[in-house]
Amino acid sequence: MTTIEVSAEQLSRLIVWDLKKTLALLEEELIIGRGGIWSHDVKEDRKIIKKHIKAYKLILADYGWSE
Repeated sequence: MTTIEVSAEQLSRLIVWDLKKTLALLEEELIIGRGGIWSHDVKEDRKIIKKHIKAYKLILADYGWSE
């Protein structure tokens, strides 16, 4: 097994990259609006997606990211 050492800054950048990627996917899904991620009811699904988007933006703000 190989061990890779990363600095705290590298880890933070990786976390932010992944959070931004997931946020972009959620925002895209909100635009497409097919439903079916958390609920088969499109309106309910959109509501849940919006809550998740807010949460991701809050977490990203803690990492110093802003739109």
